[in-house]
Amino acid sequence: MSIIYIFSKLFTYLLLPPGIFIIALFVAAWYAKRFQTLLLSLALTFYLLSNSFVADAMLKSLEAPYNKAPMKAKNIDAVVVLAGGSVSNSTNFPLGTDAFKRALWGLSLAKAQNLPLLFSGGGLDHNNSESKAFLQSVQELNHSLDLTIPISDRLIPGYFNVSVEDKSLDTMQNARFSKAIFDKAGIQKPLIYLVTSAYHMRRAMILYHHVGFRVIPAATDIKIGDSPRTVWDYFPNMSALRHSYLALHEYFGILSLALRNEI
Repeated sequence: MSIIYIFSKLFTYLLLPPGIFIIALFVAAWYAKRFQTLLLSLALTFYLLSNSFVADAMLKSLEAPYNKAPMKAKNIDAVVVLAGGSVSNSTNFPLGTDAFKRALWGLSLAKAQNLPLLFSGGGLDHNNSESKAFLQSVQELNHSLDLTIPISDRLIPGYFNVSVEDKSLDTMQNARFSKAIFDKAGIQKPLIYLVTSAYHMRRAMILYHHVGFRVIPAATDIKIGDSPRTVWDYFPNMSALRHSYLALHEYFGILSLALRNEI
């Protein structure tokens, strides 16, 4: 390992966010005459949330139960894929990274088992909704890979086709609006493969069960693998901070459901 490589890594971890902010908080705590304990607590908390060991442990506890192949069952009604963001005005495949992985896995599962697929996701901007981004991505796949993924304007049971639910703004609305579409299609107690990121699956399943779905989890978009640890994992980094954000967002979401007696 060369000296240049070591210094470049140190520069990356210590002089770029979040490292530079953590150092600034520790320095401020050292020199401060007031609020020293508060500044130190903030620095330590920020460091822990930006540390791969801590962040990955929090996220892996959400992912691990769903990091496996979905159980095969008879009489599956459909595959439901949850949106995960989009990029407006993207020149190609406008779905966000998480959403694109979900969409590809959902399409693969639906095609393999000849099932209809419902993509659920709207957004605040109806003209650039997640569902429109999904349909555009499907059309690009059809064109560039010479596929024939059939697009429908409603959920049609019995064979492989894709349709969208384009009004929901969060996972609760994903579940409620999806259920309304299944009711309209004459499926009262649908049995579905639910496709979303593994870290999001637990909360999504709770909500889909709550509105009347029978759910088989079909998770994708695994964030935490089993790569060997290195000394650099002790340094703060943005990837770990994002993993902490994703994990805490899910934990607080599940807590909110518990407080509202929806679990």
